[in-house]
Amino acid sequence: MFKDLHDHIVGFFTELFSFWEIWLFLIIFGSSLPLLNPNRLPAFFLLFLKYTWWFWLFFIFWEIWKELMRYVNQQKFKKNEASPEKYALFEIRIPRELEKSAKSMEHVFHTLHGLGNAPGSWKEEYIEGQVPLWFSLEIVSLGGEIHFYLRMPKKHANLTEVAFFSQYSDVEITEVKDYMRDLPATTAELYALGMDMWGTEFILAKEGAYPIKTYPMFEMGTSERQIDPLSAFLETLAKLKLGETAIVQILISPADKAWSKKYEEILKKLRAPEMVDTGGESKSPLAQTAKKTEIINAIENKLTKPAFNSLVRLCYISPGTILKEGSGFARGGITGAFNQYSAPNLNAFKGNSGTATKADKWKFPYTSVNKRLEYRKQRFLHNVRDRINPPETFTARLFSSYLSDMNFATVSYELATDELATIFHPAPTGVLTAPHMRRVESKKAGPPAGLDIFGEETDLEKFKGK
Repeated sequence: MFKDLHDHIVGFFTELFSFWEIWLFLIIFGSSLPLLNPNRLPAFFLLFLKYTWWFWLFFIFWEIWKELMRYVNQQKFKKNEASPEKYALFEIRIPRELEKSAKSMEHVFHTLHGLGNAPGSWKEEYIEGQVPLWFSLEIVSLGGEIHFYLRMPKKHANLTEVAFFSQYSDVEITEVKDYMRDLPATTAELYALGMDMWGTEFILAKEGAYPIKTYPMFEMGTSERQIDPLSAFLETLAKLKLGETAIVQILISPADKAWSKKYEEILKKLRAPEMVDTGGESKSPLAQTAKKTEIINAIENKLTKPAFNSLVRLCYISPGTILKEGSGFARGGITGAFNQYSAPNLNAFKGNSGTATKADKWKFPYTSVNKRLEYRKQRFLHNVRDRINPPETFTARLFSSYLSDMNFATVSYELATDELATIFHPAPTGVLTAPHMRRVESKKAGPPAGLDIFGEETDLEKFKGK
């Protein structure tokens, strides 16, 4: 929270002093100081403020009003364009025979990246309140039965289906009822059913420039499906019993095409040779080690790919007795499955304690532990159920906070297309079979060539446009 507040204040004054009018005032004021008696400087400064306070107050209030205007217009945009009515949930039904690797899913993400709608002008950002629309990739276990879901804006459904079918011709994508509507909306409803929940979000251990372990590092040997990182997830999710629900939710939104520019300094520092003394005042560069070369190559590879602003959530809901006594397997198993994406010397996932459904009396604000825990549970349940993406601005975080639960901990980070494909892709044959996951039993095929069509050309008119 305090880091966000500090960053916002610094950003506020950085933006404030970007106006040329302020610099003109400061230059006039500064150039007149040498002409004054040093003893009269305090009086001159107070006199300066007396006649120019309105000028400074205008720019300060302008910055505050601009942020509030953006927040209000963003809320209106979300109500119109990001409302539940304009989204749909699709189930990805995987055929029994599927030999595609995660590389095919990377091509799908390349296509989806073109659906980004980031504001491109001051008008779009502040007047229209445009914010990127988010997709949700979900691997869900409902009592041990595993489903792959994709939630997206309805207006992008056709292009998304085309992207999938171009790589997975036998996969079926079907619009289904949102299973989230069957989950309690509040913790009070959850407790009334004798249920309880646990949840957390993941963040990256290092800066977003460092990649996690991706599918090329898993694919060893001659068969692409020998090692698939999905195996650990699916085997754990398949062990759930009736009444248990586990959700792996990955929210994504296309990042700006210039997303990698903010990490150029990291790459520059890594490329700089390490210097050692060679006697006297002279220094010589050390030869670059193989480990450092590997890190540089991995970062360069990631920064050349399209990326998505991403957020990974884990949620586990079960009867209260199971959650207290035996949820360690499900929670620990799913959390542990993310450890396989840890790449030595590169990046890894780690739990975001600021969003987990727990409260510690030894952490700020130290009091009302049970109340803070309930606030956290309710916020997490709401975020998962409605696929709430991280707030875009400091103002949005502030207005969505409570005294017992400040909304400053949840953060997004950049994952490149190959990283996302490693985490989420249709499970190939051999990873997991029925009864844990329903697969499409037969391949779809088009009509045979030369099929006779009876009727005149005029009879076909009634089918045009359908």
